[in-house]
Amino acid sequence: MPVYPTPDSYANNFTAPQAPGWDTPTAPGVNPAPAEEGPSVLGAAFRQYNLMSGLFNPAPDFEEQEGYNPFSDPSETKGYEPWATAFSDSRSPQQTASIKQRIDGENQDRQFLAESGVPGVLASIAAGVVDPVTIASLFVPGAQGGLVARVASNAAIAAGGTAISELALHQQQYTRTAEESLFHTAAGAVLGGMLGAGSHLLSPEVRNAAQTEIADSLRNINTGGSVGAMNVPAATLVQETMRGPKVVNKVMNMTPLGRTMDSPSVTVRRTVQQLAENNLTTAKNLEGIATPSAAETQVRMWAREEAASAITANDGFAKFRAQGGTGSKLDFAEEVGRAMRRNDTSSNAVVQETAKALRPILDNIRNEMQSLGMLADNLKVTGAQSYFPRMYRQGEILARRDEFRSIITGWWSRGGNKVPLEDLEIAADEVINKIIGAMRPQDYANAFSVKLPGATKSRSLNVPDDLLEPFLESDVRFVMQRHIRDAAPNIELTRNFGDSSMERVLKDIRDEYTEMIRNNPAEQAKLHKRMNRDEADIMAMRDRLLGTYKMPDDPSGTFVRAGNILRNVNYLTKLGGMTVSAVPDLARAVMVNGFSRTFSAYGKWLSRSPAWKASREEMRKMGTALDIVLSDRSRAIADIADGFSQRTMLESGLDYATGKFGNLTLMNQWNSFHKSLNGMNTADLILGATKSNPRLAKLGIDDNMAARIQQQFNKHGKTVDGLRIGNSSAWDDPAVRAAFESAVVKDVNNTIVTPGIGDTPLWSSSQMGKLVFQFKSFIFGSYNRATVGGIQAGEAQFYYGLGLQLMLGAMTYAIKNTLAGREVDYAPEKLVLEGIDRSGVLGPLMEFNNTLEKVSAGTLGLGPALGTGTQSRYASRNALGSILGPSFDSLGKLSDIATGILSGDFDDKAVHSTRQLIPGQNLFWAAPILSKVEEEIK
Repeated sequence: MPVYPTPDSYANNFTAPQAPGWDTPTAPGVNPAPAEEGPSVLGAAFRQYNLMSGLFNPAPDFEEQEGYNPFSDPSETKGYEPWATAFSDSRSPQQTASIKQRIDGENQDRQFLAESGVPGVLASIAAGVVDPVTIASLFVPGAQGGLVARVASNAAIAAGGTAISELALHQQQYTRTAEESLFHTAAGAVLGGMLGAGSHLLSPEVRNAAQTEIADSLRNINTGGSVGAMNVPAATLVQETMRGPKVVNKVMNMTPLGRTMDSPSVTVRRTVQQLAENNLTTAKNLEGIATPSAAETQVRMWAREEAASAITANDGFAKFRAQGGTGSKLDFAEEVGRAMRRNDTSSNAVVQETAKALRPILDNIRNEMQSLGMLADNLKVTGAQSYFPRMYRQGEILARRDEFRSIITGWWSRGGNKVPLEDLEIAADEVINKIIGAMRPQDYANAFSVKLPGATKSRSLNVPDDLLEPFLESDVRFVMQRHIRDAAPNIELTRNFGDSSMERVLKDIRDEYTEMIRNNPAEQAKLHKRMNRDEADIMAMRDRLLGTYKMPDDPSGTFVRAGNILRNVNYLTKLGGMTVSAVPDLARAVMVNGFSRTFSAYGKWLSRSPAWKASREEMRKMGTALDIVLSDRSRAIADIADGFSQRTMLESGLDYATGKFGNLTLMNQWNSFHKSLNGMNTADLILGATKSNPRLAKLGIDDNMAARIQQQFNKHGKTVDGLRIGNSSAWDDPAVRAAFESAVVKDVNNTIVTPGIGDTPLWSSSQMGKLVFQFKSFIFGSYNRATVGGIQAGEAQFYYGLGLQLMLGAMTYAIKNTLAGREVDYAPEKLVLEGIDRSGVLGPLMEFNNTLEKVSAGTLGLGPALGTGTQSRYASRNALGSILGPSFDSLGKLSDIATGILSGDFDDKAVHSTRQLIPGQNLFWAAPILSKVEEEIK
């Protein structure tokens, strides 16, 4: 079975070769060379932990060289990037060389002490004991009185003394980090507080040893393996507070993103920013502290691999047909899939070439997982000649269960296996049930791990792929897409949080709340309830990213599959005019980038500037503007989630149709164009920045990262027709490339609003919620990302862009009514209300208003209050559909048709309902024709 097995041991033992002993004989007749003077343990310790060493070893003065900049030549500071800020005051090559020498010396001292064992520890303690500040602190009297007073007093004295010493050492040493100083100061406070007044009874040696141990413990707790969330600079609760009016921010509390960003826990606020993509400006951004890159943004960037696999398969098919090949695209794709199970070999040269071209994508996924420790390095493929993700055709297994069971038991009973057939069939049924009940492709890995009757433990009873092939998905497009979408969230969650379960950070959240409850016993019940809610919200967004949130126990159940079909049909029958509805997107570019930048970009497109072509290609390499291939934004707006297993011909056909429908509506082309245009402006803005600002900090770029981006751009980028092209795929600093591309993709998704895992209420992910909430994700996403994000940023361009958006919303109303054959009301109050509704600026608030207007038959709501009637966006919906969503609206129309047929009176209402259930009936280029046909029938 082609899965990665779990090794018996993860041990990676290494034994150093034996060095010559002290009594190694010298060569005859040659006097032994004098021993080389090695580094002194005591000297290294004093240089690291005693501020007197720095006072007696001051930095030399250097003659300033006019116009010298150590960052002009990237090779000047190559290898010293972690300490780049140390060179900021260098005014000559000699001073730069001296700084490098001091950094090397400090690193050597640290390494030498770490490798010296017990002598290194004792020397470090001794150096700290005779530090002047340590000696002085012994003579500071502590407070008298009760236990609390003594604890607080001694904690303050210890923390103060340590802080003074750390401040001096921080100024003397280039490699001493603020985090290290913080831990030592905190350790001093912890030790002083724990020992209280009795701390003066301890010797300085014991106190320094204890303080060092506590500092190391604090550091280990914080790093947890130095991954993901643990690398985010710590910010206070105030710094993690959203900007903007509270009343505007409070509306977001309907969503998990809004609730967690309003949490009393700073850990929760930090975590959600690392998890869910957002457009929020916090107080820390005003200070130049960057918002971390979200796992969701990083997952979305895997679209480039997904698009690459689809384009490679399509190009291979085109070449196959050009060389006289026969068969459908599906036939070709399945041949490629079968070849990838057979070491990328095939009797057809084009099939083999395509399989080999796709192999690096699978290798890249494996390499990423191995680099993060998710997979062992010594992987072996079992069950096939080469690895190809195993995904089952569950519908085929359900229809031919007996045949599938026979294949399994036949393989297991080969070679004279003495296990009774009845026992093998029981085990085979267990395997089948695991496969049918799997929630995602990852669950297939343990499908064949079963426990035979009488056995003491489970065994992995694998069956070769070639025997199961009729029941396996071989369509390489489908398998690669699902494999990428399953692997990417696990990879990026592990990258950001240490593991995809996020257990470490969840523990940190619980620990912080425990401390708050301990300090505020009167608020215990309230804080405990809030902790549970925050934890549930974080886990829900995590599971949404993984694709498992509210996953039904039986994914193959009739209700689940019927719901999926109905949502696909709704998309095909109701969103033909979605491109016209997207006209207000034009204003979003102005709201974010201003008139000048936006229309300059349009000019480059109209003039077919080479800058436009280069930038568009750059965006695609980053994993954005790929809608024509992936239709990702259209499907997100339509609330269509991809299932990972094709079942029947109908379900497969609908899945294919929804993927292509965005091209018929021209929505995919619209999305791809505007993502390219706005990404071009964002990239140019970042590449032109020499330091951070609130917008760049919100996108994850601080002053240090801005400088590093400048270095990469100067080395690899170019300016074409006045536009900066980063050529980031050639950058040789992976961390800088990741930060830059993540910032661009995040800004594009916020500008051309693409709903994310934190933008919608959690109940909308249930099976019933998906039916009721369909087509509403954009409303909530627009409010969170456009309205709240813009108000928090507080830039003038947002407000004049907002005026343009309202105008375009009113224009959309006029266009849609004209196409539908309805009269356009040009009264100012009507145009204003329609502009507000169509623009999405008030998000869920207008959605509630529209529902109220519809169910009250136009007697309640803003429209009736102003005498303008109900909003046009709900004109074609019945009252049931306005409350329970488009699926129930469709069922109502089916009822109208059935009533007309059964009664023999197929009236105008039945005719109109029939028209509205025709796929593509409201495509903007087909709707006028169908309207005339409908009128003729009536």
